[in-house]
Amino acid sequence: MTRSSIKKYQQSSVSNVADADPHTLISIIFQHIINNNTIAKGAMEREDIEARTKAIDKSIALIGELQDSLDMEQGGEVSQNLAALYDYCVRRLVESNAKIEPAMLDEVSKLIAEVKEGWDAIPQEARDQHATKQAKPED
Repeated sequence: MTRSSIKKYQQSSVSNVADADPHTLISIIFQHIINNNTIAKGAMEREDIEARTKAIDKSIALIGELQDSLDMEQGGEVSQNLAALYDYCVRRLVESNAKIEPAMLDEVSKLIAEVKEGWDAIPQEARDQHATKQAKPED
């Protein structure tokens, strides 16, 4: 019965992601980074090298997705600051894995949580304006 529930959750999660707007997808990525860091921290405590490395690799890949989503032309200083933050987070994750240092995972999770909080606080009206602007072809 538990496996059935898990499959239903996974299927609903996949359909939610498929239907999600770009803003929601970024928020989901933030949450997955935090979750993977928690998994990696638990793996460190259990001395499970494979699980630790897999979770940290997932976090790094997700941060790469965030980096790729930055619009350096239109984003200006905000995009530059986020790019620097994401680069720092990747370095800390690599260092955390090499040194088996859970405090570094916590640091990255805290930084990502702060960015997520700001991202999630963007008003719906601003999201809609941005989506409309993106949908219009340039003249």
